[in-house]
Amino acid sequence: MNNNRFSIIADEEGKRLDVFLSEKLSITRTRVKGMIEGGHVRLGGKVPKSSAKLRKGAALEGEIPPEEPFSLTPEAIPLDILYEDEYILAVNKPDGMVVHPSFGHKEGTLVNAALAYLGEERLKGDEETEIPNHRPGIVHRLDKGTTGVILIAKDIRTQEKLSSLFKDRAVRKTYRAIVEGVMKRDEGIIEGHIGRHPVERKKMAVVKEKGREALTWFKVIERMKEFTYVEVYPKTGRTHQIRVHLAHIGHPVVGDEPYGKKARRLAGRPLLHAYAITFGHPAKDGTVSITAPVPEDMEEFIAAHEM
Repeated sequence: MNNNRFSIIADEEGKRLDVFLSEKLSITRTRVKGMIEGGHVRLGGKVPKSSAKLRKGAALEGEIPPEEPFSLTPEAIPLDILYEDEYILAVNKPDGMVVHPSFGHKEGTLVNAALAYLGEERLKGDEETEIPNHRPGIVHRLDKGTTGVILIAKDIRTQEKLSSLFKDRAVRKTYRAIVEGVMKRDEGIIEGHIGRHPVERKKMAVVKEKGREALTWFKVIERMKEFTYVEVYPKTGRTHQIRVHLAHIGHPVVGDEPYGKKARRLAGRPLLHAYAITFGHPAKDGTVSITAPVPEDMEEFIAAHEM
């Protein structure tokens, strides 16, 4: 692939074209369908249908058109506020809420809620600081199924300073998770470069080449029947880092369908919670430490599986 152009030889037989390209290009299936309908994909030199079934060895080529900017709509979505001052808002993100808007999730995101709560003008992007206007105020992220503390900057300068703290690893993040299996060690460090999964392109994995350095420390809080309740401290901030690292050592997060074998029947979401975050205030003296209570579904799971 060169910039936004791609050329791929199909390595699977009978797979739908839109599903195959979504995995290979690491973009949403909705966007792939739009590309196909817009004539940006060729299969054997012809414009195909999204539902076309691939033959192994088929030649695919095309280009990924740039995304057109979209406007954000403030939405009066209730927020569970954990901390607030004139510079920062911290909320307890619920399960199922997407943080950043995208072409697949333009509504119901944390950004939509923040725009309504804080006022649209205060959270607009800024060309000078190169902060994207589709992520106003957001300096880090949590996966859709992960609950817990997330920070929102109330102005561009605070956003820039908080982003620097995260980049410099000056923010201490503490997670709680329930994992499959009973851990033997009381604590440990997981090391392993993380990169895109070589086959399942929507997943991340511990890889030997081309991955990014990742380090995760964990300690056991409680051992249960067939499960372990752990506290986790990611020292780096790679995509799906905690989920990938715990799965790598044989203890995937309960309910984590992409990474855990038993996930579908154990829980309705990955039982992972951003429990606390500690950082030096970007505009005032002192340290801020914010904690989000462990959600009910995790407490109920622990109570049901205690020894």
